[in-house]
Amino acid sequence: MRKYSRISPIVTTMVAALLTAGCSSGASVGNYLWGDDDAPAPAQTRAIQPGNAALPNAPAASTYSYTASSASGENRAGFSKLPKNSQRVFVIVNDQPITGYDISQRTRLNQILGKRRNSRKDVLKELIDDVIQISAAKQNKVEIDDKRINGAIANMASSTGSSPGRLRAQLKKQGVAFSSLKQQVKASLALRWLMQKNKAAVGKVSDADIDRTLKKVNADPRRQGVTVYLIRQINLPVEQTSSAMAPQLLQARAIEAQQIARRYKGCSSLRSASSGIYNVKLTRTIQADSRKLPPQMRSSLRKAGTRKLLGPMRTQAGIQMIAFCGTKRIQPPKITRDQAKNLAENEKFGNAADNILKGLRRKAFIDYKVASARP
Repeated sequence: MRKYSRISPIVTTMVAALLTAGCSSGASVGNYLWGDDDAPAPAQTRAIQPGNAALPNAPAASTYSYTASSASGENRAGFSKLPKNSQRVFVIVNDQPITGYDISQRTRLNQILGKRRNSRKDVLKELIDDVIQISAAKQNKVEIDDKRINGAIANMASSTGSSPGRLRAQLKKQGVAFSSLKQQVKASLALRWLMQKNKAAVGKVSDADIDRTLKKVNADPRRQGVTVYLIRQINLPVEQTSSAMAPQLLQARAIEAQQIARRYKGCSSLRSASSGIYNVKLTRTIQADSRKLPPQMRSSLRKAGTRKLLGPMRTQAGIQMIAFCGTKRIQPPKITRDQAKNLAENEKFGNAADNILKGLRRKAFIDYKVASARP
């Protein structure tokens, strides 16, 4: 039995991404710029007068917040509704079933890695190729056991100053089983062996290749930065009561909100402006993506400036006002030449690997059990 432990450059750089994913200090800023949620209905910002219970509705912060979301709607499509423990078989490859659980796990793993191509068809193709690669290695009596896989993961973690334990904990925090990473690493080891067996020509990366990669990545519109509006919410909850009393309680809270508005002198004055008023909840600063803010809300914020509050407005929990604390420009860093070289090497490796896999796919037994899973 031959043993194999070397691993592709793609997986080597993968672990570094896994170790920083989910940490605000380490996550790529570029991942924060790609939100595409529908904008909420424009919020009305007229003030309420005593006796007037017709409060406008406040938009949900989740609709305009600047958060670490996936790159596009395509990346989120397909598997978000799958049960975590789904065992429905989507496709069988060389007698190996690929289930809904496998798909959801790989989708989450790819999201952590920041992969741009992560649609249902992309994930299925990736999982199918993994099975084909491992099957081909097994047919050639190439042993890729747990010891080799764990060793490769340990080496990669060590190269980033971490450990397999920390990596396992980070994956668990993101809802990804360690076995899902091991399966991907096993497939990568098998692919490297296949490329060496077939004497695949990856080719060296030239300075021109690096220059093209630098220009392409740094010119990506998603890396051109975004202006965020710094917003804080002032919430005055209304306790649950009888329907007869609800309008009066809501009106009382709206009047208290107006008291806060009269005292307000800027975001730094929020605590003093709300002192003496029962049960006022101040949120931390929200970074609102200017592209996702409704035009009317964006206009109202600029018109109000940083010295006035918007509202009162109605929420499901009670009364809300919005404080505008200014704007901030978030600019992703330009990639370095070394990073561009790694990207160019990965691209060449991927192209060479795909040429080998084309022939293996034609020979493989692939049985789609779900019609929508077909390519």
